Parts: sequence; structure tokens; C-alpha cells
Amino acid sequence: MITTINILSLAIGISATLVIFLLIQYDLSFDKEVTDRDRVYRLVSDGDFKNAGTLVPLMSTLETELTGIESVVPLLKSQNPKIQIADEATDKLHVFRKQSAFVFTNSQYFDFYPHTWLSGSAKALERHNTAILTDKDVLRYFPNSSATDVLGKTFIFGDSIVIEVGGVVEEMAYNSDFKFSSFISLVTIPQYPSLKQSFGWDGWSNYSDANQCLVKLDAGTSVAKLEADILTFVSNNKKIDIDGWKDKFKLQPISDVHFNTAFNYSAIKPETLRNLLILALFLLSLGVINFVNLSTAQSIERAKEIGIRKTLGSSKRKLVLQFLTETFVVALFATLLSIFLLPLLLQAFDGFIPKGLNWQNLPTNSIGLFLLAQLIIVTLLAGCYPAWVLTGYAPVLALKNQVFKNSNLSRSSGIRKILTVFQFVLAQVFLVAVLVVSKQIQFATNKDMGFRKDAIINFYIPGLMNNNDKGKLLKTKLEAMPEIKASSFGNQAPAFAGWMNTTITTGGDKENKLITMDSRTGDDDYLSVYDIRLVAGRNIRLLDSMSEALINEKALSLLNLKSAEEAIGLSLNDGDLTVVGVMKDFDVASAHYEIRPLIYWGEDKGYVMHIALDQNHPENWKAAIDNIAKEYKALFPDESFEYKFLDETIAGFYLKEQQLAKLLRWAVTLSIVIAGLGLFGLAIFTANQRSKEIGIRKVLGATVAQIVFLLLKNLLVLVTIACVVAFPIAWFLVNKWLQDFAYRTNISWWIFAVSALGLIFVAAAVLLTRTVFAARANPVDSLRDE
Repeated sequence: MITTINILSLAIGISATLVIFLLIQYDLSFDKEVTDRDRVYRLVSDGDFKNAGTLVPLMSTLETELTGIESVVPLLKSQNPKIQIADEATDKLHVFRKQSAFVFTNSQYFDFYPHTWLSGSAKALERHNTAILTDKDVLRYFPNSSATDVLGKTFIFGDSIVIEVGGVVEEMAYNSDFKFSSFISLVTIPQYPSLKQSFGWDGWSNYSDANQCLVKLDAGTSVAKLEADILTFVSNNKKIDIDGWKDKFKLQPISDVHFNTAFNYSAIKPETLRNLLILALFLLSLGVINFVNLSTAQSIERAKEIGIRKTLGSSKRKLVLQFLTETFVVALFATLLSIFLLPLLLQAFDGFIPKGLNWQNLPTNSIGLFLLAQLIIVTLLAGCYPAWVLTGYAPVLALKNQVFKNSNLSRSSGIRKILTVFQFVLAQVFLVAVLVVSKQIQFATNKDMGFRKDAIINFYIPGLMNNNDKGKLLKTKLEAMPEIKASSFGNQAPAFAGWMNTTITTGGDKENKLITMDSRTGDDDYLSVYDIRLVAGRNIRLLDSMSEALINEKALSLLNLKSAEEAIGLSLNDGDLTVVGVMKDFDVASAHYEIRPLIYWGEDKGYVMHIALDQNHPENWKAAIDNIAKEYKALFPDESFEYKFLDETIAGFYLKEQQLAKLLRWAVTLSIVIAGLGLFGLAIFTANQRSKEIGIRKVLGATVAQIVFLLLKNLLVLVTIACVVAFPIAWFLVNKWLQDFAYRTNISWWIFAVSALGLIFVAAAVLLTRTVFAARANPVDSLRDE
């Protein structure tokens, strides 16, 4: 039984560390294959609003206008374009909608990122209307053509841009934040006004993280000097200065891209990898502690064996080698078992495991080396101390059954208690953490954001701003549906996954001033859909000659206004905008960010439809959505109707927190299981060692309950001590984590009470499974064994 417990607890710890090792290795592998990696940087915007993108006209002039740059690779990401392929036999168009990972770039991309060429060459990207496809896209778009046959064939990008295939490469085999499925020549963009407008080709104030740029510097180039030269160059080319907006550019090392959350929403913080490594060490240590505790606890039963071996001439070195060999065998079986447990853990961590990491493409060589190294380390960690304790017995004392006089044994008993406390301290810290993280997620997703978010659906109108008339017609049809309470047509919802800013001119001709704030636009039904309240003035009207605007309370101080009433009638943008009302503040992002100044102005065009359903009758929602889809398909027969509930969008703000909560839940489960196994093993040992004492007490009249309490008391005291030690540690860690939120929940006292009681209950339940059995045993069986 003890050996089984040791193998199982070690296997769980090894499996957990293996999963975490794979996670860490995966994240550290990004962009390792970049040529001259130490000289490659991403040019990012590092001003008040940090952005992974930069100005498109700057990209096209960097290499020619500034010194110290060897090559420039613009990466202009297309937003889910439609691809159309003509069937050569029937001339029928096969439509592939919302194709991701298409990028406009130049031939130098393939100098940065080596690919295996199947046909053609990178020079094809020097010609306009030319593309290089990956073998994966060739198989999808031209299933009956080889990499050579596909050269010269064409496809339609968007609705009308004809692109010729100029080359085929194998899909990138390594991990990168700049991995794309196919590539279109950058020189194609100036040929089409729609593409120029979409990418801000000539815009010296148009920042978008879809427009990114990689540069390779000449050897010896000063990064700081080049950053200053870029800022000077941009300042000389921009025609206006925006008050409150300061251009600032940074050359971000390629090695920093995957780990810097300031410029990458999906980045992995280096602290996260560090915490994962610590978690792996803790989980493995729990299994090792079990082995040490149970091995030293069993030392009394092996005392005579050791005494006899020493009497027969066995040296301490040979005995240590024997016990280390036994430990190695146990650890080896645990390692083999952990391999079988790995697929289960990968499935359990689904949602936290990156998509690029799965059971089919695991790096077997790395796993083998890692498990071998871990096997050796576990053997030494788990085996050295028990071997020292076991080989320290004096043969005479061991053969006389006086091993309790041995100093090693008394020390090992104290160390067992310390290690048991350590196990449950870890379990308690994890338990408090998962309760706080779950409470914060619950708080953030349910907090009053200042607008209605329940029973609201949003969907995009195809073609961005190119289908305004159809969008307004669809809104008119939707308003006639009784299931729909309100609808609005404009741009984004009050809160969405991104930022939307605008520059506003304030003051008169002599004091003209430019400020930047968050913005939304749309029709006069926006407030009705989202139940946004006004604290002063009235709602906007859609006018032909000018636009009326609303600002929020937070914007008052930015505009140097003392009251909401003072804002009414304020003229902005040289008279093109007039403030007619002040909205009550509402959140425009997750609970990580404070409320920011915002302006909403009337505009009769847009690309997002906002629909308010009947909150009181959710049973009618399906019928309403079906009717909306029917009207949508009537206007856009070639498009698929895709919608999303706003509360789901808001819940998506906290995806990383949800992943953290899931990871912590598994950490809690694994730590409690491993610690529980160890506690169960100690209970077995304690019951066996005290079997005669139990028999005598029962003969003298002790009840089962009294004996159970006797056996439980010492071990439960250790668990209680662990809870007390864990509380300040857990409070410090979760309080530090909560500092990342502008709006956060309280660390309530009941969290600690619930976690402590829960852990004590689990420990008691584990102990009772053995102690009750021992207390109810027939005393005759234990007392006649002499």
C-alpha cells in the first residue's frame, strides 16, 4: 500500500511538472529561427496609447530615408478577407469567407523567416497583384493542383482584386508571432484606393496594430539614436500636432514580442512562466515529501533488517546505494505512469494549453531528456534523507528493539511534521487563491458597468462602411419586429475588445487645441439600446448640416468644465460638433482599466448593429434571432449571419483570469490529492504502530470514538497549523494580484474560513477511512501477536 501511494503521488507530481515544462518550452520557442535575431526589432508606438502597429507611410520610407537599417519588412494584416476561386471546369466561384492570417508584405520577409520553397521564389512579391501561398492554402484553394501547377493561377481577393500565385512554400514549422498562411505583395496596395484607405496608406496619424513593421539594423547601430531619428522624421512629415498625443516610437527586440503585454494582448508575461516553474517545483515537491515522510515513518519496521545487514558486514555506503536503488525503481515506475497520465492532464488543462501544443506534436526528444533528468533529481531528493535515516541505526539498538533511542529517528519525526505542514500550506494557499480569483471574475463580469449588457446582441454589417444604405434598411425592418425592444446602427458597443479613439478640436481660432479621447458614433437610438443615462442636456439628433455630440462626466475635466450644465452648447471641431448632453460615466473596457473620457456623436453610417431583446422573455430570443437572420440573409445572401451576446463579449475580457482560475483549481486538486495520499499513508503507519496500544485501550473500555480522536488529534493539529501559516502568505499573494485591477473585489474573511474548514474536512475524511477501521479492529488480534 505504501509503495502504491508513493508511486501514485510521485506520478501525479511528475505529470504536472511535465505539462508545465511543455508550456514553458512552447512559449520560449517563439521566433528562435529568425535570421540574425539579435538585430531584428519590431517598430511599435510607445506613446500615451501603446500600440504594436506603426504608421504605414513611415514603413515605406524607413529604409531609404534613415541610416543604420539593413532591411524593413512591413506586415499589413488583412482583416478576415473573402477569397474566391474560379472552378476551371465549370467557371463557378468557390467562396472562402473570413480567411485569417493573410498579410501584405515584401520579399524580405523570407530573409527574416526561412521557409522551404516548393515552387517559385520570394522575388514574386516584388510584382503587384502577386501572392505566395503556403502548401496548406494550396490544398484548400486548389485541391487538384501541385505546388508547380498552381503557379500562374489566380484568385479574387475581397470582391474584385485579382491575385496571381507566384510561389508556394511549406507552412512555417516553428512557432512565431509573425506566422501567416499566405502572403500578398505589398506593392499591390497602392493600385487600389479601397486598400489604401483600409490600411491608411498615406495617413501620418493612423495607428493600428494591424499595420506592423519589422526592421533589421546594421551591426553596431545605436537603437536609442535610431528611435530619436524616427521621431524627428515623423515630426517633419506630420502636418498637425495633437495636444495630448505625443508620438513616440520604440524598437522592440524580437525576443520581447511574445512576452510584452503592453504591445501584445495575448502575450505571456515572463512572471507567468516564472510562476508556472514555481508551481511545477511545488507540485513535484509534494510527491517527494510523501516519499520522504512514508519512508522515514517505515524506518522502524526496517530497523532489524538494517541491524542484521550491518552485523553481517554491510557498509553504510552499500546500504545507502541499496536504498537509493529502491527509490530509483519507485521513481521509474512513477515516471512511466506519468507518461500515461499526460494525455489526461493535457485534456484537463484544455483552454489553458496553447493551440499549437497538443498530444500529436509533442517534442519527444525534449520530453525524454526532461523525464530522465527529473528521474535522477527525484531519486536524489526523495532517497538521500531516508537513506541517511535508515542507515544511521546502531545495530545493537536495532536488534534489541530499542530504535526509539536513535537520534536519527527522533529528528526524522520532527522533520515529518514540518514537511506535512509544508504540504498543506501549499494546498491552503492554492485554495485561497482560487477562491479569490473566482470571486474577482464574478465581481468583474457582474459589476454595474453603467450600461445595459444583458439581452443585447451585436453583429457586423459586411463591407465595413460600404453598406450603410443596407444597414439602415435592415434597421428599419428590425424595428418592426415585436420581439426587439430597441435597435441602433453605428460603430462599436460601449465596451468591446479593443480601443477606439478620436482627436477633437476645442477652443476658438486663437486658442485652438487638440485633445484625444475615446469615441463612439451612431444614430439617436444608441442610448435607448444600452439604457445609458444623461445627467444633463438631451439626446442627439441626426442632422444634415452638423453633428450633435454627447460627452461623459469624465470628459468634463479634460475640457476644463466645472459642471455638466456648462458643457451644453459647447462647440467642437470648429463648429462641426455641438455638445447637447452629458452621459453618466460607463466602462469602456475591462475592470483592469478606469473609466476614461469619451465622446459620442451622431452619424448616419456604421458597420455594427446593436439589438436589445426582451430581458423578461428569454424564451422569445431564438425566434427573434431567427427573424433577424432571415432579414439579414435577404440583404446579404452571400454572407453568413454571425452574432454575439454582449455579456459574452464582456466575459471574454477575463479569459486569462478564467484560465488562471482553471489552472489554480487543478493545482488545488493535485496538491490536495497528493497531500491526502501522504496523510493516508501516515494514518496507516500510525494505526499499525499503535495497534497494541489501541487493543489495550479497547480492553480497558475505550470507545471507538475516543480511539479515533486519539489517532486523529496529532495529524489534524498539523493541518490546522498549516492553515494558520498559509493565511498571511495567501493574503499577500492575492492582494498583489488584485492590484492589476482598477476595480476589484474585497478579500473577505469568509474566504479564509471556508478554505480552512474545507481543508480540515478533507484531511479528516482521509484520516477517518483508516482510523475508524483501526479503532473497530478486534483487540485480540493485536494483543496475541507475541
